[in-house]
Parts: sequence; structure tokens; C-alpha cells
Amino acid sequence: MDDCRERFIKNFMKKISGIIEKGLGLGKKISYPTINIVAPKDESGSGVYVCKVKIPDREDVFGAGYFGEKSQLPADKFICEVFLFGENFDNLYGKFVEVELLEKIRDVQKTKNLEELKKLISSDVKFIHDRFF
Repeated sequence: MDDCRERFIKNFMKKISGIIEKGLGLGKKISYPTINIVAPKDESGSGVYVCKVKIPDREDVFGAGYFGEKSQLPADKFICEVFLFGENFDNLYGKFVEVELLEKIRDVQKTKNLEELKKLISSDVKFIHDRFF
């Protein structure tokens, strides 16, 4: 795993920091709850990533993250949503965190419904877990 972490650092693309906000709950509804941070829009960075999340007073946590548009946000904002591996994050709302987008695994794909979204996220999580952990 140390080789993977070193490679992550070399492939580092972007850091996003901010306060974790409560989202719409769609991730939780499909068994992939996320932490949510609103960030400035960055067209060059949208996609799905391997992420490392730095939470004060805790060990770093890895996860699968989406960085991109969200219809409920103003046009100049993106959302960073991260499903954390092995972490209960219910008590993280309102906390300041830093998310490192370590490696992009794919571009954004539109889905037609929640079931299709769940399959896509499941595939992303499995890919990241199998390849990097």
C-alpha cells in the first residue's frame, strides 16, 4: 500500500477544503452515503476520483469521490461528494476537512435513475478498492 500512496502523491491533482454540509441524502438512500463540500467550479477537474480525506484529530480516510456540477448549486460552484471507506461519518457534519483528489478514474457519466447510479458507484468503489487497497 505504501507504493500506492506514493503514486497518489505523484498523481496529485487538486485539494478541496471546506465544511462538510448535509446533502440531499441520495447517497445514503442507495447505500453509498457521502460527505459533501461545496467548492469553486473547475471544469478541468470534474470526474470521479480516488480521494484521501484529512479530518482533524483522526487518521486520514480514503474514498471514492465525485467532483462536478450539481443542479442545486449556483453555476459557479461544484460539489465534492466522497464515499468514505470504513468510516461512519454521521458526526462529521459541520467539520472542516481537506479532500485530496488523488487519481481520476473516469469522467462524469449521466445516469437515468437511482438504480443506474447505484450500479455505477458500486463499480467505482469496487475498482478503487481492488486496484489501490
